[in-house]
Amino acid sequence: MEAVKNLLKPKPNPQQQLRDWQRRLRQECRHIERQIRDVQREEKNVQKAIRDSAKRNDMVSAKALAKELVRSRRAVERLYENKAQLNSISMHLGESVATARTVGHLSKSAEVMKLVNNLMKAPEVAATMQEFSKEMTKVTDFSLNLAYL
Repeated sequence: MEAVKNLLKPKPNPQQQLRDWQRRLRQECRHIERQIRDVQREEKNVQKAIRDSAKRNDMVSAKALAKELVRSRRAVERLYENKAQLNSISMHLGESVATARTVGHLSKSAEVMKLVNNLMKAPEVAATMQEFSKEMTKVTDFSLNLAYL
């Protein structure tokens, strides 16, 4: 069944694939942000529980809660690192597609330049320019002669 779907479904172009990948990466970033907010909300509850246990002089549970607080802060740091890596991946994807697009444009412009060169026929243009230069020299000499008269 999956093979039939793959045959009927056209392959997405690179631009569409990039959009899909970046959309998924942004979704993951939002999911990570939600996790960070949830952990930080729980941290506040743990801090309150630590204060309450310290007021009751229950240092054993206060220490255990403090260790849990440290673990949760490490988890938040790892989540921030993961989010940064996802953003980095997204930027690299965009950069690689932009580079590929630039290469495509450069190859097209190279083809156009090649066609223009073939149409121009450089030796003939050079000969025409030399003739034009000679004619301009004659006109300049003639105008100088007229100026002396």
